[in-house]
Amino acid sequence: MGPDAIAQAIRQDLLAGRLRPGDPLGQGDLAARFGVSRIPVRDALALLARDGLVDTVLNRRAVVVALTRDQIKELYNLRLLLELDLLARAIPAMGPEDLCAMDYALDRSSLEARNQNWAEGDALFHDTLYAAAGRPRQSALVADLRQKARVQIAGHSFLPRDTDRWLTDHAAIVAACHARDVARGTCRLRQHLLGAKRAVLAGMDN
Repeated sequence: MGPDAIAQAIRQDLLAGRLRPGDPLGQGDLAARFGVSRIPVRDALALLARDGLVDTVLNRRAVVVALTRDQIKELYNLRLLLELDLLARAIPAMGPEDLCAMDYALDRSSLEARNQNWAEGDALFHDTLYAAAGRPRQSALVADLRQKARVQIAGHSFLPRDTDRWLTDHAAIVAACHARDVARGTCRLRQHLLGAKRAVLAGMDN
């Protein structure tokens, strides 16, 4: 098993909340789990550290990254800037195929919202929502920020209490896209992201 596969397995644990922010990631324990030497584990942790999901601390130990409140605020402020711009560009460019793909993504994210695959469904929804903007680099930045946020969300286990709100937001954003209403769509997306920001910060206090 190589570093990429090990990193992906650990990433899934992070997104599912099986590993929480601040949890240690011992190379010996991980090597035993995956049946490999410490070398591919070390390389896998380096990949996760590059993605901002793991912190390396003293004595070369690794822990799941735990963002501070100020870092969470900065992360969501960046998301607001990037995602509102993407949606404003995407809505006028959406054709029938884009709208169909968005409806499918909405249905899938709604079905998976309350199970362990919620992160995949949510990622598909947002990726599909912005696809028509034709801004792959900007979208990649958003995906990176969203992944960092999901690790904190999953680790603090508050998502089930907030699911109805964000599903309602998703449906309203899609309706605005079908109506070609940029102002309404971006307004609802702003509300959606600010609500997520508040929920993450509140979850960190529990």
